[in-house]
Parts: sequence; C-alpha cells; structure tokens
Amino acid sequence: MERDTVSDRHQWARRALLWLSLSLVAWTASAQQDELDIPRSDSLRQGSALHDVMRNGTLEGRFRLYLMGTLNDGDLSDCHAQAFGGSLGFASQRWHGFQFRMSGAYTFDLWSSDLTQLDPITKQPNRYEVGLFDVANITKDNQLAFLQTFQLNYERNEGRTRIIFGKQDINTPFINPQDGRMHPGMVEGLWGLHRTKKGLRFEGGYLYRMLPRSSAKWYGVGQSVGLYPIGLDAEGQPSKYKGNLNSAGILMGSASIPVIGKWRATVWDVFVENTFNTAMLHLERGTRDDRWMWSAMAFRQDRVGGGGNAVDSLAYFRDDASWTFSTRFRMNHGRFRWQANYTRITADGRYLMPREWGRDPMYTFLPRERNEGFGDVHATSLNLIYHTQSGLRVQLDGGFYWLPSPTDFRLNKYAFPSYQQFDINAQYQFKGNWKGLAVQLIYLMKLPLHDEPLSPRHTFNKVNVHHADLIINYAF
Repeated sequence: MERDTVSDRHQWARRALLWLSLSLVAWTASAQQDELDIPRSDSLRQGSALHDVMRNGTLEGRFRLYLMGTLNDGDLSDCHAQAFGGSLGFASQRWHGFQFRMSGAYTFDLWSSDLTQLDPITKQPNRYEVGLFDVANITKDNQLAFLQTFQLNYERNEGRTRIIFGKQDINTPFINPQDGRMHPGMVEGLWGLHRTKKGLRFEGGYLYRMLPRSSAKWYGVGQSVGLYPIGLDAEGQPSKYKGNLNSAGILMGSASIPVIGKWRATVWDVFVENTFNTAMLHLERGTRDDRWMWSAMAFRQDRVGGGGNAVDSLAYFRDDASWTFSTRFRMNHGRFRWQANYTRITADGRYLMPREWGRDPMYTFLPRERNEGFGDVHATSLNLIYHTQSGLRVQLDGGFYWLPSPTDFRLNKYAFPSYQQFDINAQYQFKGNWKGLAVQLIYLMKLPLHDEPLSPRHTFNKVNVHHADLIINYAF
C-alpha cells in the first residue's frame, strides 16, 4: 500500500509539471512575437551564434562577511560566530529570449563558538549562530560548498513575461529567500510571471525541491521540513514529523488586480500536496511613494490529506484550520516614514508554515523572531524609518507580542513566553567607485512581556536576550 501511495504521488507530480509546462507554452504562444518583444540585450538582434551567446555571457558574484553574537541572561550560554562566504555564477546572453544561469555558493567558518555543544543548563542547542552554516550538519570547522542556481529562463514582452525552469529564488509571501544569513533560500521547479500593460500581475508554478536557508543540500518538499527546531506537538511532546513527511510538491498561484483608484487586490494560494493549503487575500490602498498607505491581509489554512503523514502523531499539520489577520498603516514625511502594524492569529489552531521556506508575511514581523507555530496571538509593532539619497537607511522597531501560555502546547509550539522586542537596523550602500559594497548593523533585545517566573528553558535564546549582527556585502 505504501509503495502504491508513493507511486501515486510521483504520478501526481509528473501530471502537475506536464500541465504547467503545456499551460505556460500556450501562454507564451498566445500572441505573435515581433522584434519589439525581444529585450534589447537579446543577442538575436545581432544574429549571434549560440557559441557567442555563451562566450559573451557575464560573471556574477557576491562576497559576504558576517559577524554575529548573542548574550543570554545569567549563566546561560553566550555564543558568537564569524563567517565568510559568497557565490560565483555565470549568466549567458539572451538568445531568442532564452538565457542560461548557474552559480555555486561557499561558506568558511572563520572563528566561532563550538556550536555542536548544548547549553549545560537547559540542554538546548544554539539557535541563531548555527544559521550561518548548515543546520543539518553542524561541525567544528563548518566548511561548505554547494550548487545554488541552475536554470533556463525565457523572457518576452520587454520583460513583462518570464518563465524559469530549474534552481532559482522566488519572493512570495510564504516562500521567499529570507536572505538574513550567509545565503538565501532557493527552490527548484517551474515558475512563471506575467504583467499586463493595464497593471494586472500573475505569478505561479510548481515546486518540487528546496534549498532552505542555512543548509547546503537540496531536499524534497517533505524532507525539507524539520531542519530547523521542530518544537512540541499538541500534547507537549517533541514533534515527530521530521523525516516522516510525504508530499509530491507545491502548487502556488497568485493574481494581483487594480480595483478602483489606488486600490489593489491580490490573492495567493499555496497547495502543499498531502499536507496543507494556505489561501490569502491582500488589499492595499496607495503606493510606497504616496503620503499615506493602508494595507491588510487575511489568510486561512486547512489540512490536506493526512497533514503530511497518515499517522497523526507523525503529521506536520494536525489542526483542521487556522485564521490570521494583519494590517498596516504607513505615512511618509519626506525622508522619514513610520508604520503602525497589528496582527491577530485566532485560537482556532496554530498558524503553521515551514520556517525553512521563508519568513512570516505578517506586518508585525521583526528580525530574528517569528510568530509561526502559535495560535491566539495579538501582536503590535511600530517602525520608524529614515533614509537619505546618499545610501543611508536607519530603522527603529518596537513590538509587543501577547502569546498563549508556554504550557498551552496546542497553541504554543515552541513554549515561548509573551515578549517585547526592540531593535535598530542601520544600512549603508556605497556609490561611485565603491558601488556594490554595503554594510549593515543590527542590534536587538527581547524582554518578557509579563512579570512572571520563567524557567531557563523558557528564556534561553527567547527573552532576556541581546543579539547583534555586522554584515559586509560586496556584489558584482
């Protein structure tokens, strides 16, 4: 029976990929292509041979130096890590609208704490610094190298239509690069984007492999879930879904439509075969350049099939459904901008989305913390942002997060106490002869929101924490 189930999923994946391929081919052939459809950099204009297209391609790369440190309360372990790495890739010229791209990535551990050791008091592992390396294989030297990008993409309509097949990065509300460590998260599959001249936007595709951030290996969709801490199940026992999830892949799609005036509506749907479905409605009024802007999102999650496994104790998604709402009000004052945000996750169940796939889409998201895995949440935050034309950007954040009790395991997956967080995020992008160089400094502290006794397991790397990052990037 299990063999038949796996075979059925493989057939489902092949049918989905074939269906999407045929749909995208029909889509691109729906209009006559003329010379104006070809991007100006397309070598077809010069009649180049394929050999010249590859020979005249471009070299692309990035270097990153990352210093990170965390101070915990009292005798709990403090950690630090320093890593250097980057990526080096090749992009061909375009030929009849097609382009080939590939890149490899590497990371070296320069000088770090022994990240293989557990905290002697709580017996818990390091949480932040391991993210600079491979969380699935932490060693004392942490030297990594892996294939990052390998794709064939096609463009037409002056870049308004784009189709990518292979290893790539996508930026969606639920699956995104979350580029806050050494390397961003990547996906493998078939992806398409299209923008009409009237302002409509369509995006979607089929994904079947993932390269999560803080990893050095490509995984199937089910196997990619559980590389990060797995938390507790509804009974308060360590979750058992790691290595036990079966899914043929992810089907995603979105449509963004101008409504009336400056209003825009966007819908997303993320269907993870045999696991769960997430549907989102996003409304916004105004743009980033307007005096003021308002936006809101609502998303509902439902269990699909066995939630990842037919055995309930091994499943990832065990609730029947959950609801999340988030809203933001933004105002611009010249070089200053402020944003007020609110999020509500109802008590129907936990909001679940694999942390390996991307950061939270909620407006109250702040660096180094998430509200994934929680239900019955009220969260508020305020962002103050200052930027200059010279390349300086400084952001001050403050947030308050009311969570269920750490012992309410049904709605608190990671036994996290209610907390408040304050941080400063300063960035500077150089120009002129130093173009491509950027420096970023992040400092944050997290404190408990309530005056109540907390065990070391409820505070280690959670509250009463100071954390800092210094990142130096150079891209070419």
